[in-house]
Amino acid sequence: MSSITKNSVHSVSVDAPADVVFDLIADVEQHRRIFPSVLHTAYVERAEDGDRVERWSWIQPLDAVRTWRARRELDRPAGRITFVHENPSEPLTATSGEWSFKALSGGSTEVELRHEYTLDTSAPGCGTALSLLDRGATAQLQQLKGFVETRDDAAEREVSYEAQLVIDEPIEDVYNYFYEADRWHERIPHCLSASAKEDVEHLQVVVMDVQVPSGALHTTKQARVCFPGEKIIWRQLEGLPPLDDMLYGYMLFEQTPEGVLVRTGQTELLKRNGVAKRGWTLAEAKEHVAEVRGGRNLDSLKSAQEFLRRRNG
Repeated sequence: MSSITKNSVHSVSVDAPADVVFDLIADVEQHRRIFPSVLHTAYVERAEDGDRVERWSWIQPLDAVRTWRARRELDRPAGRITFVHENPSEPLTATSGEWSFKALSGGSTEVELRHEYTLDTSAPGCGTALSLLDRGATAQLQQLKGFVETRDDAAEREVSYEAQLVIDEPIEDVYNYFYEADRWHERIPHCLSASAKEDVEHLQVVVMDVQVPSGALHTTKQARVCFPGEKIIWRQLEGLPPLDDMLYGYMLFEQTPEGVLVRTGQTELLKRNGVAKRGWTLAEAKEHVAEVRGGRNLDSLKSAQEFLRRRNG
């Protein structure tokens, strides 16, 4: 195997204090709000000065979901977060880097993102990978800047809600009803067609044609991370509702003495202009969304309950 090592440096100026920006990158649970491709994050280990984290993201050029795990060192006084990827994917054989946050005059921050890559030059796609990595770093910094500088407005436009139902059926059946997306058109009345691409087990991209209450046909595309018998985390990639700039959610499955408690929740980032066109305030729009779409989620749970009761007799 022949290999090469490349270094890259990208930077951006962000109109926010350095400690605010540091905290947003340090807290991986915020990454789904900052980066539109991120589906899910988790702490594998966690300490004050470092951690091991895992992140699942939709990779647009592959139209697929991929995951990486990294060990990080958090140096708040120095304004640095260093990382080393534990499972780089081909053609990468090693990836490491550093976020740095330098306070500027006027309360702004220079954010610098450094990478060091080692690539197997004999592996297919080596040149393409370098180009994608470079564009990815630039995009990340611009997404971070956009989020940080509008974070107060985004917080006002964000709405979350949840529906739940106990389904007295085996947990494997309940989970599989929602996991088997390619069978939804047989099970969900408003679903006209559905396909699921899963080139890595439990990592899905789902395309679905649904009939909305007005009778119109609507196509949606989701990326999903599935944890058997435990949870499904998803993010809508295409076909967002007219009111939304962003939409993601989860399904949780918990065995209880009464049956399987299924909780399904969503978070939406509303569009101010969309809300204004309806003649609503943000508060009214949030109430409408939580009531109507939360109600549809509950209907979906009831549909699963009825389907499994009929099938299992």
